[in-house]
Amino acid sequence: MIGTLFGRKKMGEERLANVLVNALLEMVEQGFPDVAAELGESPELDGGQVIDPADDGAFLMIVLAGNLLELDRQLPSGPDRRITALTLSKFAQATGVQTSDLEREVGMLKAMMARLNHPSKNTVYAMSRALFHQYDLFGHQTDEYFRDKREPHPVTLKRLNGLMGFFLWDWENFHEHYRIAP
Repeated sequence: MIGTLFGRKKMGEERLANVLVNALLEMVEQGFPDVAAELGESPELDGGQVIDPADDGAFLMIVLAGNLLELDRQLPSGPDRRITALTLSKFAQATGVQTSDLEREVGMLKAMMARLNHPSKNTVYAMSRALFHQYDLFGHQTDEYFRDKREPHPVTLKRLNGLMGFFLWDWENFHEHYRIAP
């Protein structure tokens, strides 16, 4: 433990925000088609293409919001706010949207995720539930009970939970190898 504590490399807040944004964009670009395919093959959904594999905009926002929720939990107050601001600014620049619009959208999405997942604070579960809402998958469910209640089928939700974990930044590994330098 002591060797890893002293052997950790420094990473500046600016660089961390760059790495985080690039990693999220790459993860979604490479992984969303698999999520769409998994949902299309889900027997609890009506089959076929329930989500267009090219329609990853809402999913990208879910992944960003989920990772910012985790960032808030993983970093001390101060650095978390600065890195969140840097991340949003760089993400807005990379995606061609206004930073203020992105901040507003991510804020609303984080609030929705917290509400949908209350009382749990599990970000993976929140992301799965948000996916159902953002893509309005309820009407595609074959089970009338869940479709009418507008609740995700538990089997589909479990399958999504397994996938969503791959879209979260590995903070444990980060903390093991790096420390944040302002």
